[in-house]
Amino acid sequence: MILVVNAGSSSIKFKLFNTSDSKNPVALVDGLAERISVDGRLTIEVDGEKHVFEDKMNDHLDAVKLILAKFTDLKVIEKPEDIKGIGFRIVHGGDKIVETVELTQEIKKTIEDNIRLAPLHNPGALTSINAFQESLPNAKLVGCFDTSYHQTMPEISYMYNVPYEWYTDLKVRKYGFHGISYEYIAFKAQEIFNKKQDDLNLIVCHLGNGASICAIKNGKSYNTTMGLTPLAGLMMGTRSGDIDPSIIQYVAKETQKDVFQITDILNKESGLHGVSKVSSDMRDVIAEAQNNNPKAKLALDLYTQTVADFVVKFANQINDKIDGIIFTAGIGENASLVREKVINKCGLLGLEIDSTLNDQKYSDYLAISSSNSKIQVLKVRTNEELMICNETLRFL
Repeated sequence: MILVVNAGSSSIKFKLFNTSDSKNPVALVDGLAERISVDGRLTIEVDGEKHVFEDKMNDHLDAVKLILAKFTDLKVIEKPEDIKGIGFRIVHGGDKIVETVELTQEIKKTIEDNIRLAPLHNPGALTSINAFQESLPNAKLVGCFDTSYHQTMPEISYMYNVPYEWYTDLKVRKYGFHGISYEYIAFKAQEIFNKKQDDLNLIVCHLGNGASICAIKNGKSYNTTMGLTPLAGLMMGTRSGDIDPSIIQYVAKETQKDVFQITDILNKESGLHGVSKVSSDMRDVIAEAQNNNPKAKLALDLYTQTVADFVVKFANQINDKIDGIIFTAGIGENASLVREKVINKCGLLGLEIDSTLNDQKYSDYLAISSSNSKIQVLKVRTNEELMICNETLRFL
């Protein structure tokens, strides 16, 4: 058994895999412990049936103990020690961690050091790692970092045009995120295109509530849209993406808000939500746009134009034959109108999608481009949990 964990400051999302067939791990349990340190709610889904427990969880250790106890009660495992490995999704590994690693004391110190770069994410991850380590001392603990896949980016991709000492002294550089998803897509693309990963050139659009794009050159991350933080790049559900940085000073002067308040607004009240005044959920924005709500139409057009602009930019940077343009994550996998609008706005690339295929249901992946398209366009379902499971399995 391998447990995959994605922890926040007050939640632990998890999935339990049976890996007796190491080539085809099977997900047995999906669950979420939430409202930790408030009142506590644990949801565990087994065989399509949801079990909900309202139990007080004072901290992450309480949550871990409750999760393991319920696994036993629901007969998913015989005893907690059946879980041989735990793979953690961790947002920020800085520039030192370039691959999946065992969570030693030294690596945990690196996660702690990078709290300044990911203050909302790394503390929860570290707390949950310690809680599982205490509860399952014999399990192998492995860390998969969202930033590590992008450590192959060349200097020209990750450096900012700011004073160089900001980079040397403050670690100001592009790190990129969604790396586990991109790594999964690059791995999956070997099967799709029947090519070795090192021979693949891809542009992958990971479009969810948080969104980014990655230029994958020779199977490795060459450039990506998110930067020092996940606020950079594309317009997202509530994040602004790239804007003129002097806007912050201007708004501060005009409203008397400080830089922290304004950055909070750029993270939580901007993007689709801020422009449409409808919702941060693309489904709601599309529905309102189709009802001729002008702000919703503007938000949808801004969003798809930004994605298209980066697709064209990254195609230029790859500067070689591109095997495929891939849409993945919640919006990328499911919103046919978004895919259609993005492709129609990439005029320079000679792309064309088949509207029937674009709307067609699929389980794993599906090519949606027409025979006239100069580059193949696909929708592919990402699976970060499976990627983390397989990476953890390597250490066992």
